[in-house]
Amino acid sequence: MQPKKAVTQFYQKYSLPKCVLITLGSQGLVYAASAASPILHVPAETVTTVDTTGAGDAFVGALGFYFACFKSLTLEEKVRRAAKIASFSVTRKGTQSSYFSKEELPRELFV
Repeated sequence: MQPKKAVTQFYQKYSLPKCVLITLGSQGLVYAASAASPILHVPAETVTTVDTTGAGDAFVGALGFYFACFKSLTLEEKVRRAAKIASFSVTRKGTQSSYFSKEELPRELFV
């Protein structure tokens, strides 16, 4: 199934008014803010992959962080930044050990 089609079918099946987001690994992710919103694709950063274990958790954790701490950012910017953080996590082996500290990440992710 095509990712954008999956988003549409999810809205049709569940009639949810909120955001639907589908991660696609090295292809990034697709999401829509609502059933009436366009379905957007956020490509993944190009990195040298070492271990993908924990990348989804890194994404979800970063996205939660942006919702909690950067409320003024648009949904698109929150998703884009979280995807970037997840891309960093695949460049190291392990799960929690692959997560970068705030000091190791680009400063622009926190302004």
